[in-house]
Amino acid sequence: MAEGMFIPDMVEQDDGGVAAEHAPKLTLPVIAAPFPEAQQTNFNALRRSLVTVACKDVPGAHYAFDSSVLSPLARRGFQALKGIIDRHPGSPLSIFGHADPDGSEIYNKFLSERRAEVVFGMLVRDVPTWERLFSHHENTPGDVWGDDAIELMLAALGFGADASKNEKLGDVIREYQRIRGFPITGRNDAALRAKLFAEYMDFLCSDDKGKPYSLAKSDFLGEGAKHGAFQGCSEFNPRLVLAKVEEDAFKADTVNGKDDRAAANFDNRRAIIYFFEKGSKIDPAKWPCPRASDPDRISKCIAHFWSDGNDRKGKLLDDKRRRFGKAVRNRTERIAQIEKTFACRFYHGLALHSPCEGDLQMWVLQLVMDAPHAKGKDVAPVPVANVRYVIAASFADAAPVIRGTTSSNGIIGVPLWATKTVMRLKLDLFAAITGTPAADPAKKSDPKKAPPPPIDIDAALPVAGDDLSDPFKDEKTFVEFALIGGSLQRIVPKFPPGQEPVALEPDADEPPVAPAEQDLGARQRLFNLGYGVANPSKWTDAQLADFVKRFQKEKKLQVTGALDKSTIDQLRKEYGS
Repeated sequence: MAEGMFIPDMVEQDDGGVAAEHAPKLTLPVIAAPFPEAQQTNFNALRRSLVTVACKDVPGAHYAFDSSVLSPLARRGFQALKGIIDRHPGSPLSIFGHADPDGSEIYNKFLSERRAEVVFGMLVRDVPTWERLFSHHENTPGDVWGDDAIELMLAALGFGADASKNEKLGDVIREYQRIRGFPITGRNDAALRAKLFAEYMDFLCSDDKGKPYSLAKSDFLGEGAKHGAFQGCSEFNPRLVLAKVEEDAFKADTVNGKDDRAAANFDNRRAIIYFFEKGSKIDPAKWPCPRASDPDRISKCIAHFWSDGNDRKGKLLDDKRRRFGKAVRNRTERIAQIEKTFACRFYHGLALHSPCEGDLQMWVLQLVMDAPHAKGKDVAPVPVANVRYVIAASFADAAPVIRGTTSSNGIIGVPLWATKTVMRLKLDLFAAITGTPAADPAKKSDPKKAPPPPIDIDAALPVAGDDLSDPFKDEKTFVEFALIGGSLQRIVPKFPPGQEPVALEPDADEPPVAPAEQDLGARQRLFNLGYGVANPSKWTDAQLADFVKRFQKEKKLQVTGALDKSTIDQLRKEYGS
């Protein structure tokens, strides 16, 4: 994933994968036509779609090729998952497993479902599920857990074989059984695995203090029924489609080609955990994702494909890879456009603009304000934290809106619905300054009456799951600002020297940053960080120098008024990209 993906309170990425909040969805105005007098028994029916609010991935590094066994590396990722669970109480989960295109569609349907089910089984501490995955692999002969999985789990728990003593697996099992106070047999049998799987689940699924946590089946879509909680997507939704020149080279190499192809498809082996709006429910019987055991598993998946689904997931460009969320530079084919690798319409809708699938497209605002300070003494601004806002997509009366609260860092994520637009931001500025909502001007106060008790600001704020499509009761007291959204010019190359991507990547041939582009990009960032006046492209040279000096002084740089390397580097650091 590209540098600059970290966004306070929204996206973080490390060796544990990606943990992210999704940008809120636009709420469209409901326009319903009235029925004639003679049709009073008729009515308009509206159906609310499933809305994802957050995600956590289980990346390819946490599964081996052709395997569903979770690596100890996954522990860090499940620590991050706990944070998302805590931030979204009542939001049901669903797990989607994926496989790379090696093997048949049916084989990969079983393998991808096993990758999702192993996560589900761990989260709900269903040890029998892991025993079944261990013991039954008729449909996935490559995914045999066997002694290798037991060795891996024992080693993660601190029980490794001593090569100097020529110890074997049986010796390690006996030591584990002795230390844990179990009957000592030295056998890899069901009794051992029942204890080992439970302990390894606790090892993997713990918070950042090492305390194990678990979920109930009712915490998932479908409440743990056959459909909704987890499913496999086979090879139908690849993040990456290799170039034809690569595939031809892998086929021609009879020695290393298969292994090289598996390595190149690393990003396609994954599971994604989606969180849905609080209170979301489904009818499991109508869930579009079939289980691998369903005789019509492939045809039911294909029924939900885009009309060009086969091209999306499998069509090769001669000399360029295709990635979800990236357009192939200088190519005009429809298949080379952005977001054209997922075949399934249903999954595409869930994953669209999800940071866990690498398709991060949003405007991110960080609102800050001056803190109280003595006259003549500068202090750092503070975030406008946990304050209600309303964003309208345009200045039209019936514009789609987003309602919510800023994060603890004053962050608002705004979905990217157009490459250039002017939005309206309405902010509860009174609450931001005083810590309490403004009084309703429609209610006249009586000076003879005692003042009302203080308002509990937390009680006045909407909680997760409230229907934010309805206006806040005191929304008319919010202060309005204009937001101008548009393309942000570069100030440095996307790929710094020494970090250039494989030449076949869709944007590997990105041109160097021209001086004019860097100049405009720096102006845009200065303005967005609070330096300067509106319309940065129209600043005079003298204005630019003055704004740059202010920035340099506040960031303790050498004050030159010029956009030198240290200033550009600091702008990049402050801005995050």
